[in-house]
Amino acid sequence: MKKLVVTGLCAVLCLQMTACGGSEEAAKEKQKEEAMALIGSELESGEFVIDGAKYSFPCAISQWTGSGWHISKEYENADTFELEYLVESNEFELYNDENSSEYVSMCAINLELDPSKIEQSDTSYLELKVSKAKDAMYVVLPGGITCDSTKEDVIAAYGEPEEEDGEYLYYTYTNADGMDILVGIGAAFENIDRVTYKMADSNWGIVTNAQECTEFIDEALKASFYGDYTTYVEKNFDTEEGAQDLYESEIEYYAEALMYYLDVDSATVSDEIMAGYRELARKVLGKFKWDAPVVDLADGAAYGSFELTMYPSDFLEIILDDCQAVADSGVQGDEYAQGMLDAMNPLVDQISYKDPITRTYDVELDDGVVSNEDWDDIDDVLMDLAE
Repeated sequence: MKKLVVTGLCAVLCLQMTACGGSEEAAKEKQKEEAMALIGSELESGEFVIDGAKYSFPCAISQWTGSGWHISKEYENADTFELEYLVESNEFELYNDENSSEYVSMCAINLELDPSKIEQSDTSYLELKVSKAKDAMYVVLPGGITCDSTKEDVIAAYGEPEEEDGEYLYYTYTNADGMDILVGIGAAFENIDRVTYKMADSNWGIVTNAQECTEFIDEALKASFYGDYTTYVEKNFDTEEGAQDLYESEIEYYAEALMYYLDVDSATVSDEIMAGYRELARKVLGKFKWDAPVVDLADGAAYGSFELTMYPSDFLEIILDDCQAVADSGVQGDEYAQGMLDAMNPLVDQISYKDPITRTYDVELDDGVVSNEDWDDIDDVLMDLAE
C-alpha cells in the first residue's frame, strides 16, 4: 500500500511539473506575440523589444537613459565629456535600472555641429546579448527571432545574409533616414546568442590615404566658404543638411566678427540689418582663396599632417576709411549699423589678398581627420582675424 502511495505522489508531481512547464512556455509565447505586435516582421525597421519595451537603432542615447537604463559608472566622465561633430566614442555599457544583470554595449556618435555629451548623442553601435538564462533580458527581433531561434530561423525570417563570417550572419539595409545599417546576428551554438547593430562605414566619406585626405580638406573648405557642397555630400563627408549648417555657421561667424570689429551690437540691431550683415558675409566668404592642401600621410597610417597655403582677405583693410567716416559722423543704433553696412557693400568687388600664409596642421584619420581647433585657425587666417 505504501508503494502505491509513493507511485501516486510521483504521478501528481509529474502532472504539476508538466503543468508548470506548460504554463512557462505559454507565458513565454504570449510575451513573444505581444512583442511581435509592437515591431512587425521587417528587420529594416531597426526595431526590437527588450522585456516588453520597444527600442530602435539608431536613436538618441537619452531614449535609453530615459527608459530605465544608466551609463556604466566605469565611464567616469560620461556627464562632462563631449564628442565633436561626427566623432564616435569608445564602447561602453548601459545597465538596466531594475535588473543589474541586464546590460547592452554601445558606442555614441555626435551627428550635430556643436559638441555633444554622450547622453545627447546617438547610438552608432549596439550589441545585445541574447540568452535563455533566467536573469537574462528577453530580446525579440522582428519576425519573432528570440533566444530560441536558430540560424535557419533567422534566414527564414530575413532571407539569405549578404555575408556569413564565422558565427555571424550579416544583413545590411538603408533605413527611412537614408542611413546604411549593418546588422550581425551570431550563434555560438545551436541558438542565436547576440545581435549587433552598426552605422555602416558607407555612411561616411572614407579617408584612408593622402589623396582622399586632400580631397576631403579641399571639399570641406569649398562647402564652408562657397556653399559648394555637392561633391562634399556625394562623397558622404556629410549630409546635405549638415553641409548647409556648416556653411551657414561660417556666415554667422564672419558676420558676427565684422560687427564686433566695427562696434556694432548684433544683439540689438533689427532683423533686417542682421540679415544684411549675413548677406555681406556670404559675398566676402565667396572671395576666399587657398591652394590645394599638401598632405603627408604614409600608406596605412592613421596620423600625418597637411600643409595649407592661404591668402587672407584684405577686406578689413579696404573698408577702414569708409567705415571710419561713418563712426565719425556721430550716428548711433540701427542708423550706425546700417551706415556701416552701406559703406562696406560696394567694396566687396575690390577685395584682394594679403601675403600668403602657409601653416601645417595634424591629420588624425580615427578622430575626424582635422581637429575643430585647426578648422577654427584656418577660418581666422582666411578671414584675416588671426592674431
